[in-house]
Amino acid sequence: MNPPVDDMRLLGQLLRCPIGEKAQEVGDYIFASNSQMIYTTIDSLPLHPNIKLLEIGFGNGKHLPYLFAKETDLQYVGAEISAAMVAEATANNRQWVEEGRVSFCQTAPDELPMWEAPFELCFSVNTIYFIDDLLSYCADIYQLLAVGGRITFTFIDKAVLEKAPFAKEGFRLYTPEEIAQLFMQVGFKVVTQKSFQEVLPTKSGKEITRYYWVVTGDK
Repeated sequence: MNPPVDDMRLLGQLLRCPIGEKAQEVGDYIFASNSQMIYTTIDSLPLHPNIKLLEIGFGNGKHLPYLFAKETDLQYVGAEISAAMVAEATANNRQWVEEGRVSFCQTAPDELPMWEAPFELCFSVNTIYFIDDLLSYCADIYQLLAVGGRITFTFIDKAVLEKAPFAKEGFRLYTPEEIAQLFMQVGFKVVTQKSFQEVLPTKSGKEITRYYWVVTGDK
């Protein structure tokens, strides 16, 4: 799928927070680009009945059917800075929202509400680049997780993103070792780093191999 805009600087801004007349197209583009990474992340989650989980940066929410196919009896909360994506995700998952099994929340950048009931899982795919104080953000997630809870961050390999023109617009790039160190700094005890790769078509019709990481920490 081709990017919704040709201006790479603007694309970088829209990937951070889809807004305006291109928001829906950007959401679809993000889902098409990230879906394999999202599915890999969901496959890695230790899901079980009655689990409560938090996702940060859910985009248009078109991956939720895959999540609920893995475990139908779960409570999902999503946090997202884009009002347009909250609206899109709500429309795409209206039945689960009406049933009370899914809730989507718009949050301020770098901030998370302190929900009362703790979560057992928190996951996020391709959002860490946009968080200004990632250490503090991880500390907030640590407080939101129950004892034994798990955090999972999935992100593109730093060497790959350094070559992407859109990533020059406000992206903070990390190695898996840096994310693992952040996790340990805030108190996570068991940290794993797993590498994956996928083949993607480019705008020119060629194929590229994209490498990415799934890093987890247990409380």
